[in-house]
Formats: sequence, structure tokens, C-alpha cells
Amino acid sequence: MDTANLQAIRESFGRVVYSHKTHEKDCEMGNHRARMVKWTNVILTTLTSSSLVTDLFSQSPSFLYISTILAATTLAFVIFQVSFNPEEAAEKHRQAAKEIWYVREKYVSLLVDIKNGALSNEAVTKRRDGLIEELKLIYKFVPPTSASAYKKAQRALKINEELTFTNDEINQFLPEDLWIKT
Repeated sequence: MDTANLQAIRESFGRVVYSHKTHEKDCEMGNHRARMVKWTNVILTTLTSSSLVTDLFSQSPSFLYISTILAATTLAFVIFQVSFNPEEAAEKHRQAAKEIWYVREKYVSLLVDIKNGALSNEAVTKRRDGLIEELKLIYKFVPPTSASAYKKAQRALKINEELTFTNDEINQFLPEDLWIKT
């Protein structure tokens, strides 16, 4: 096996792992933002409604001013919510992560086939190039990731060891005759 080609495939695999995890983290952050936006909307709407009801039964003009300010704030927030839909962005990142996960698994299969000597150098190059083209098409349509999602992905992969398993952890999911003893 051509070691330069193997190294290039391994590096590409590493980038795919990071890209997949970064889109997952952007999805998580977008879902969190969406929940916060919904709760903010509920709170603003409740405050606006409460102040309007209080204004109906009060003789004080200050409640009218408070109601007007809350109503304007609520309207501005609703316009913001419609213009910048965090749920939609989170869904796009979730879809991107799913597509990239599939390519990541293909890279693992390719690396296994290379290690087992099941492929000629020409077949390895062909599959590598096919994966690159598949990624090119996926990346053409996915939203860009954020720096904060990348940092979270880096922490998840390096420190929290997400996507890594010990043999004992894997054995728990398999029938005993497929266990690898450590």
C-alpha cells in the first residue's frame, strides 16, 4: 500500500470526523437558542398581556406606557424570531451531520479494506476520490459551522473522548462470541 495515499486518507478521515462533530455541536447550540427564543417569546407575551389587563383596571398612565413598551418589544422580538430562525439552522446542521456521518463510516470501511489488503492501489485511489467528490457535494449545500461549535467539537473529541470506545464498552453491545478480550 502506498503510505502517502494512506496518510492522505487518514487525514481526510480526521477532517471528516471533526466536521461531523462540529455540525452536531452547531445543531445542539441552535436547538438551545431556539428553546431560549421560544421561552423569551412566552415571557414577553405574558408580560405584555398582563400589563394590558392591569392597564384596563388601573387609572395610572404609567401602566399604559409600560404596556406600550412591552408590546413594542414583543413585536420586535417576533420579527427577529421570524427573520432569524434558529430551529431551521439547527435542522440544517443536523442534516449535515447525518450526511457527513455516512461518509465518515465509508472512510472507516475504506481504512479496514486497506489494512486487510482487500484493495489494489488503484481501487484505493478510486474510492478515495469518490469520497472526496461525495464530500464536495455535501459541503456545497451545508451551512458553515461556527468557531464556538468547532471548539466544542474539539473538546468533545479530545477531552471527553466522544466517538471513542474501549473494547469492554463495545463488548457490551455484542453477543459474547464476538467479544474481544483485553
